[in-house]
Amino acid sequence: MIGSLPWWVIVLVACGSVALLIQQFLSLKQRLGLGQSSFLLFLRGCVYGLLIFFLFGPALVEKRVAKLRRPLTILVDSSQSMAFPASAKAAPDGQPAKSRLDLVRDTLLGGKEPLIQGLSRDYDLHLYRFGTALEPISPAFISQLKAQDQGTRLLEVLQSAAREAGEQSGILLFSDGIANGDRKTLEGTQSLPVPVFTVGVGDTEGFTDVRIADLRAPEFAFRGREVKLDLTVQAYGLKGKTFPLYFNRGKNLITSRSISVDADPFEQKITFSFTPKEIGTHSFSLAIPNQPGEQITQNNHKDFKIDVQRDKIRVLTLSGSPAWNYRFLRMAMKQDPLIELVSFVFLRTPTDSVDVPENQLSLIPFPIDDIFLEELKNFDVVVFDDFSHRAYFNPVYLDKVRDFVRDGGGLAMLGGARAFDSGGYADSSLKDVLPVELDGKGSYQTQGAVRPVLTPSGKGHPITRLLSDPKGNEEAWAKMPPLTALNQVRSAKGETLLSAGSNGSGATVPLLTIGRFGKGRSLALMSDETWRWNFIAVGNRETPQNHLKLIRQAVRWLAQEPSFEQVQIRPIPTSRPGEKIGIKLRVLKDDFTPTRQAAVQLRVIGPEGEASLVQTTAETEEGEDTSEHTPTREGSYRVEAEASLAGKTLGKDSASFSVAFPYGETDDGRPRPELLKQIAAASQGEYIPIKEWNEKTLGRIAAKLESQAPSQIIEQRQTRLWSTLWPFAIILALLSAEWWMRRKWGLI
Repeated sequence: MIGSLPWWVIVLVACGSVALLIQQFLSLKQRLGLGQSSFLLFLRGCVYGLLIFFLFGPALVEKRVAKLRRPLTILVDSSQSMAFPASAKAAPDGQPAKSRLDLVRDTLLGGKEPLIQGLSRDYDLHLYRFGTALEPISPAFISQLKAQDQGTRLLEVLQSAAREAGEQSGILLFSDGIANGDRKTLEGTQSLPVPVFTVGVGDTEGFTDVRIADLRAPEFAFRGREVKLDLTVQAYGLKGKTFPLYFNRGKNLITSRSISVDADPFEQKITFSFTPKEIGTHSFSLAIPNQPGEQITQNNHKDFKIDVQRDKIRVLTLSGSPAWNYRFLRMAMKQDPLIELVSFVFLRTPTDSVDVPENQLSLIPFPIDDIFLEELKNFDVVVFDDFSHRAYFNPVYLDKVRDFVRDGGGLAMLGGARAFDSGGYADSSLKDVLPVELDGKGSYQTQGAVRPVLTPSGKGHPITRLLSDPKGNEEAWAKMPPLTALNQVRSAKGETLLSAGSNGSGATVPLLTIGRFGKGRSLALMSDETWRWNFIAVGNRETPQNHLKLIRQAVRWLAQEPSFEQVQIRPIPTSRPGEKIGIKLRVLKDDFTPTRQAAVQLRVIGPEGEASLVQTTAETEEGEDTSEHTPTREGSYRVEAEASLAGKTLGKDSASFSVAFPYGETDDGRPRPELLKQIAAASQGEYIPIKEWNEKTLGRIAAKLESQAPSQIIEQRQTRLWSTLWPFAIILALLSAEWWMRRKWGLI
């Protein structure tokens, strides 16, 4: 009944109809007999009854049951581990066992009617391959699938597929169960809204493998200092076996260790130590020979690199004579434990004649080829101390020095009768490297008093900062005794830190100038008498450390020691895609004091070269700025920072960091049926080993899906009786019969 009137209205109509029928019966009985009156009353009562019945809103209901094509999602694991053998047993024809992915392909495409074809007919099929992400594929693409994904984010992609599947659907998952994404267990994961039928690929019975795991090696090490490596060796199916573990640098064996497997599974932690002796980036490897029956061999080998750095600044000095300047230069460097000094003093030229045979001379010849062709790259700073190349070697060797500075080295030229223009450097390849202009006309003067005067740049520069207090530093320089020797140059190209003042007059001639060339730095000190600052201080019973400190700080600045940079990016740790990282940097003013007023521009350059600007925020600690960046994909990223103050650039710095998922896809290839069983149980699905797949399996899956969420729908159609013809035809027939009988009996 639909659209009926209220019950009380129907009751009133019914009562009125009964009263009307009684009145009509009494009226008819006066003119007709009892039988005739009753018959006419019966016909009229039927009409009234039908009309009252229609007040209830009667309708015809038609139901139709329809079967829907249930949605079904198929996920095929295409990570690299699916390329491993599916079984430890060889094929009957002696060929190697099929890979795990091959077994999946055979299951989906094999037989008279391929499984994938039947599923496409019976289900609304959605097919995906997955590794680190989901990718929709067509059934025709299954034969072309390759096991190439570098990781298996199994639980993450399963959650995503379940959300997209919708109600009344199911998931059929083909995988070896390896999960190496952010989530490796079901603990803490959301429940799956659809049943998952997991098909385990790969046998655990008879699985044989040995692997090097959990290698912990430093990214850099210092030459001459012991380095330790920690690692773990794991073995399966090799109980009772003994095999060696080799530790190599390149192709050269460093050491080895014998490992005896006394359990299954087996695990042993091992530590190797060695002392690197050569500077540079060196390749190392750990290797275990392939064992009989091993299903996976690529995890028997680990390659890694260690950047061997010097823990000291190596300085090469070439002095034209054993003068006082050389003595105090050597004294200053020897006092600094960070500086390793190699010095050569020239006592005679090749043209000097001596009456003693060469083999009886105690003086060794200058090893020019060894120094400039082989060893120069192993130094950080080269110092020419009152040294002229013209008397000892061809100017071509200066090209090597120029290239050395351009590639990041440091060059210092100290004055004297053999330096600058007096040494013939105006016509050499070092002309462009030095921070002063040479025109070949400059002379070496030894008369008059030359007083060092701090320039505005020199007041804050770390080279000339003898004392931390700015006022005390200026006073210390004001007390420096005058010099008597000066090399004249045309002008300064770089930044002048000290000017040469004469007799108290204004200083306009450069005395100490610094500059940059390529990636390296250069320094020019236009005098060979700075030793006087030390010598006279000792005579006056004052500290000689101001002069010695000046030399040491100059060396550190030339070597580009990080603490002497005005913009410094703190080390950035390795992160994962989608993980927010903090970038910290330090900004110093020209006087090398922290500042909050600097304008900092920070860029992050992604793996494909795309650059994005990152906003920085000043920290509570002055001079410290921080920012945050969230990398979206794996790869190597580069951070570039530049700071300026009042329109002047303070400095630049750059750093790199890596973004990667710690998958280890091929490190541990053991199938994980336990995880697949847990997934099936948690989602009310079923775990099926692929070797047990048969014709009944699909029917069992269909029945389980139907029991949880029926796939049929019921279509119901309602038709109101008063909208059809035959109820009115009956009423018309009843009324017509009544009229006919009334006429026949003379009532009309």
